[in-house]
Amino acid sequence: MKFNYNKPVYEIRSSKEGIGKDVGIYCWWFKDDCVESLLKKVSKDIEWDRLAKEPLQHKKFGNVKYTALYIGIAADKKKGVLARFKWHIEQKHSVSNVSKGFLSTLRRTLSALNGFKLLKSSTEVDSKSQEKLNAFIDENCVLEWNYYPGKTKKELAAIEEGIINSGYYPLNIQGNGQVSKELRKKLGDMRKTVCSEPQH
Repeated sequence: MKFNYNKPVYEIRSSKEGIGKDVGIYCWWFKDDCVESLLKKVSKDIEWDRLAKEPLQHKKFGNVKYTALYIGIAADKKKGVLARFKWHIEQKHSVSNVSKGFLSTLRRTLSALNGFKLLKSSTEVDSKSQEKLNAFIDENCVLEWNYYPGKTKKELAAIEEGIINSGYYPLNIQGNGQVSKELRKKLGDMRKTVCSEPQH
């Protein structure tokens, strides 16, 4: 799928100019230099050859090579793409967000893969986890997107599932028949573990 708009995460964080409130579909691109280390904890369950051969998941932004690893939808008709990006990029790692499952799925996934523990206790978050994750995505990620005015959440989800299953997006679990059950389970467990209170 060709996306019509793109912007580095660090630029989105500093300015939301040019990002609309229409519903849409977006893609997270990661610098090639960080992909292997990011996926190290699940490396045995990644089909590396397949990922390398997916033509639509590799491109350059400027002179830097990137790989697409995650597809998402922005279905809120009042807030759209803009609000979804803010959620992923700027969401606070508060105790309630982390412990009650309100934290962005992607933020949980990237925190787990990077080894950023989110909770110190049931009443205290690791404040450095938010800072570390923000630094990681600012350094390594570009977002691309398309708007789909008038589409329902169900219609957007169908488009999203079609994109996911026409390629190899290892960070998507739901509706992804292209990655192994082992990978889906491992990522799901990691998301839960990173949000659980440490055992003493």
